[in-house]
Amino acid sequence: MSMEPLVTALLDLAHELPKFPRPVLIGGGFGLYLKQRHLEEQLELQTLIPGELWPPARATEDMDLMLPTEVIISVEHMQSIRYALDRLGYVPDVDFFQFIKQTPKGPIKVDLLTCDIPPEHRSRVKMSLPRVRPIGTVELHAYLTREAIALGLHPYELTLSGTRTDGSAATLIVSIPNPFTYLLMKLHAFRDRVDDVRKNLASHHALDIYRIVAMMTRDEYDFVQELARQHADSAAVQEARNIVADQFGDDRSIGMIRLLKGAEDAGLSRGNILGDEFRGVLGELFPQREVV
Repeated sequence: MSMEPLVTALLDLAHELPKFPRPVLIGGGFGLYLKQRHLEEQLELQTLIPGELWPPARATEDMDLMLPTEVIISVEHMQSIRYALDRLGYVPDVDFFQFIKQTPKGPIKVDLLTCDIPPEHRSRVKMSLPRVRPIGTVELHAYLTREAIALGLHPYELTLSGTRTDGSAATLIVSIPNPFTYLLMKLHAFRDRVDDVRKNLASHHALDIYRIVAMMTRDEYDFVQELARQHADSAAVQEARNIVADQFGDDRSIGMIRLLKGAEDAGLSRGNILGDEFRGVLGELFPQREVV
């Protein structure tokens, strides 16, 4: 699938949200696609794995809209998003937090997600896990993604250019989650889908984990390592360590098997996947703790 329909959909949505409090934060496969295509234009940028060895940018039909806490606690902001989706012709696919729109070029799906709500703001939201919404009347929820730690911290920003549905040219500053948050979300998503082979989602998630590692600069690596230390006692990081050890521990582990399947589906040979380097980085970022 071409990414043009998703780019148009994002530009349309942003146009309907002129008072959004910060640049739109896009996660999931679409966010990785946007980051990879932008990085591929930075010819002199040094990353952990050279750009010529990256898997090709993966197409998707989903847009994961990541909502920061200041949006989730605001009835006004949440209502504005729902009204924008309604005006653009989206209909609920899963009531109130997954929406879909049929276009001549295929369906566009919008998923709404958020991070854990800080204690000082929990009185302003209503939770019915995994859903969360502000106190008040609003027909919009977000999926509570507790592993999205440090969601709004040091996002990667880029300028997206394209055309809206009405044919007008538009540009938009887009934020992409930092690699620490992305790795936590993708490691947990891999764990959840590892045994589901119907749509090869585990292979897609494994290849995305590889892609996140490959695209990291040395400064980003140091940043992720520091955040992993700061949040070492969190349940999400502890589980990430277990996932890395159990499912990406060696070449015969299920994570590496799924990764190679994803690479094969993307038209890559095994020689294009630097498995030892990849597993080494994951092990450094999420090391197993010594038993005392």
